Amino acid sequence: MHHSILEGLSVHATSFKMIPAPYKSRLVLLSSNVKVPQPIMSFPWNSLNLLGQGFLVVPRLGCSCRCAYSSLSSSSSIFMGQHNRRKNGLSKSQLLFSTTPPTIYHDNNDHFNKTLSSQSTSEHPLDDNDSNFDKFNSSNNNKKSHDLDEIATLDNPIMSHPETYDPIKTQQNILKAAQWNQGTGSQGKWNPKFCHQAVTAYIHHLQYLLSLKNTSHPPSEQETDSIDHLPLPLLQRAKQTLLSSHTTERALKAMIKMNLDTHHLSKSVRNLERLIGNIGMTPLTDRLSLRLLEANGKAGNIGRTISLLKLRKVKGYTPIPKEFHYAIQSIVSAGLYLRKNRNVFLREDQQPEIDNPTRWLDAILVNMNDRGVELDTKMANQMLDCYCSTGRSGKALHFFYKISREYVDNVNDDDGKNVTVTLDEMKDARDSFGAAVVEDDIPRDIKSQMPVFQNRKAKVRMKMRQHMPPYYKLPSEIKLNGDLVKRPNREELISRLKWEKEKDFSLSLTAAFAFADSLTHGACGHGPIQLDLTSWNILIKACCYRGALWRAMEILNDTLPKNGIQPDTFSYNTILAGLARVGDKDFMRDMLTTMTNSNIALDKYTIQALVDGYLNAGDISGAVTLVQDMFNQHHILPPYTTHLKIIEFALGNELIYEAKRQVYFLQQIWKYSPKQSDSKEFQRIMFLTQKNPKLSKSSLQRLFAYFGEELTDEDFF
Repeated sequence: MHHSILEGLSVHATSFKMIPAPYKSRLVLLSSNVKVPQPIMSFPWNSLNLLGQGFLVVPRLGCSCRCAYSSLSSSSSIFMGQHNRRKNGLSKSQLLFSTTPPTIYHDNNDHFNKTLSSQSTSEHPLDDNDSNFDKFNSSNNNKKSHDLDEIATLDNPIMSHPETYDPIKTQQNILKAAQWNQGTGSQGKWNPKFCHQAVTAYIHHLQYLLSLKNTSHPPSEQETDSIDHLPLPLLQRAKQTLLSSHTTERALKAMIKMNLDTHHLSKSVRNLERLIGNIGMTPLTDRLSLRLLEANGKAGNIGRTISLLKLRKVKGYTPIPKEFHYAIQSIVSAGLYLRKNRNVFLREDQQPEIDNPTRWLDAILVNMNDRGVELDTKMANQMLDCYCSTGRSGKALHFFYKISREYVDNVNDDDGKNVTVTLDEMKDARDSFGAAVVEDDIPRDIKSQMPVFQNRKAKVRMKMRQHMPPYYKLPSEIKLNGDLVKRPNREELISRLKWEKEKDFSLSLTAAFAFADSLTHGACGHGPIQLDLTSWNILIKACCYRGALWRAMEILNDTLPKNGIQPDTFSYNTILAGLARVGDKDFMRDMLTTMTNSNIALDKYTIQALVDGYLNAGDISGAVTLVQDMFNQHHILPPYTTHLKIIEFALGNELIYEAKRQVYFLQQIWKYSPKQSDSKEFQRIMFLTQKNPKLSKSSLQRLFAYFGEELTDEDFF
């Protein structure tokens, strides 16, 4: 159970009465004036609607003060208090009863980072004898981490049964877990479970060693560089096994192979570093520091990777391009949360600073220049792509539909008993969650496969919104008005392209173009870089992600020809995907005509973008026809998920005929047999589509049943 330390929490007694009995045992009830330093409280997320106004969200202890939410990716617990709201300037309405957390990104580097940063920027950051993690992280030795104390309280079998301490076997498992396919070669399979078990056992052994060290007397200054002062031979031998640089490096490699999501990998890497730093007996080597860079880069710990780059510079380690790729990867990984959970209703200047990664990219460029590493176009493009790593902003999106539920069960009274009502009453009935109740005439075998909501079977339905996006988001509408628009809350007319080039339109987009321009003139001591097609495609993507479609088309139609560069399929697909997000199918048809007239090859992502635009605009019949026409004219199929998406939209809108039209098209693909005139690539795509289990007869029948509809054998050839 995750817990949070509450500081000065006031709980209303009336709110406490509303909390279900099973949860009361987990709460600490305080009077309105009593201050208790460390009460502990936790309760499930679904009890939030029972709480009164006496609670505020507070981050779990151990999180950075920048994080105004508990660092849980999929937890069912939320933590209440009023500790960090004032620090972050967040209002109660921003934190209370929110279904998505406020901004979190993985630059929440703890005192570990601060130690590294201060050491790396001092006049003499590390002398020649500073090769151990204990000196390299001296602040960790002076002040124990609460996370380590929390970890020590977990169920560690070695703590209660020291005889199970087996460093040799643990080291062997770590070395095996770090190998490709865990040493089984190309004939074997990747086993994340084994990697997890090996790393967990390694962590348990490190905790046991740390407990041994903490129970011993601190060494004197004369004993610091010797192992004779260690209290037990156990610690002496561990310096050559579990605490060796090689084993630690392999443990980090195995941790990367555990298939953790970014957040949990970030936490695991930091916890392992704290353990090693508190034990303080592991020498820091070139290879270990490089592995630390890789682990922190994939975990999204930006500040940590920048500090490690500075440390490698101070140590005089030979620079290699790979370490700078890891640093760039840390920015991409840190943007993953925002890419999935961005609050599109906030202005861009209210978004987390990871939305504009310029300062971290400059730090990487400075480190490269100081160490004599030349910047090439490939790495410059990777840096530019960081501006697209945080996903789309609200200007690039529109909500075209909402999902609703229609109960197919009988209406229940407050005691849970069935209530007999007439058919008219059932059709008009609505429960407290706003889900309509419909007539229950669904076959039992179909009903058993339908989803359950609030312990009742429900039909999933999609309700398309009546209004389209604002006209200034649609290039086809702007084109009719002479490219002039009225900005929100302003009366004067302005060119849409001029508006998109203003700094206030998108700070992140402005920073992306400024960074690209600095690369062409020589940034941070490097020579000028010539932007290639990939560079401009990235800038097109950045424009589409920020809703600047006119600026993207200016690059496509003007900038690329001026630089003697021919746009490719990716250039058009990116803009088509941006148009699909706002449902501008008219302009998409014009772009498709331009592609075919310019002999730009179409691919599956072209069809996917076109279908998405049609579906967002509510033209489901047109989407089905489009897929069939593109297959007949160009021999192109979209990704298999597009077929399923069309069927889901049709069923959600109760267009059963259109859903069966798409199923009929899939059956035609099943009957395909290769021809000599067909290319090998086309034959391969057809074969994969035919054998795809998600598009099989049984899968399609289950999909129909999920929406409460029946797909019988009569619907198949």
